[in-house]
Amino acid sequence: MKMKKTALLLGVGLMVVGLMIFPTEQSQAQVRFGIKGGINFANMKYEAQDETSGVPDANSFTSYHVGVIADVPIASVLSLQPGVMLTSVGSKVEAGNEDVGGTYTMNPLYVRVPVNILFKPNLGGGTKLYVGVGPYVGFGVGGKVSVDGNVGDIEGGTDRDLKFGNDSGDDLKSRDIGGNVLAGIEFSSGFLLGAQYGMSFTNNAPNGDDNADNILKNKVLSVSVGYLF
Repeated sequence: MKMKKTALLLGVGLMVVGLMIFPTEQSQAQVRFGIKGGINFANMKYEAQDETSGVPDANSFTSYHVGVIADVPIASVLSLQPGVMLTSVGSKVEAGNEDVGGTYTMNPLYVRVPVNILFKPNLGGGTKLYVGVGPYVGFGVGGKVSVDGNVGDIEGGTDRDLKFGNDSGDDLKSRDIGGNVLAGIEFSSGFLLGAQYGMSFTNNAPNGDDNADNILKNKVLSVSVGYLF
């Protein structure tokens, strides 16, 4: 079921990208398609309205992203770059000490549809610098939640599927809306090398908004390689 849902969302995302990049015959002749993937250094922003209750100490979570992009020139040094990405994010929260402690790991998986505007000055020889910004919409398709702990020398743990929804028994909302900033180099051969930082605009805690008791927001630093055909 999850694989079918992921495939459906990827298909819908590709259809949306297709509608965006084929508005005229002129733009069709200029569009380039590409692939992109790399490493995520993900974390979650935890906030509590009641600061006396404390805020968890979240640690970075290393994961991945992979997907397809399109590059649509809209001016001599500007491009629209939509995409469909499968991206894994999350964080680790540690509590306690060496005698009694534990680690709570949340690792959601999203299909993300970013739409970035890129400024691409020519560096010479066909190589370009690119700097961009834009929004994204993410749709939760899977993930894991695990808990590992110890009492003295006794260790144990458990893991389960992450639950998307907006009820008290769920882990995260199914939709994540945020924004990206990115920069890198597009080589004359078509190869891409870049970095990106993305962060949620919305509160992803179930049944939560910006005034909720708990606020959860994804934040991700990514390093990518890619190729434009």
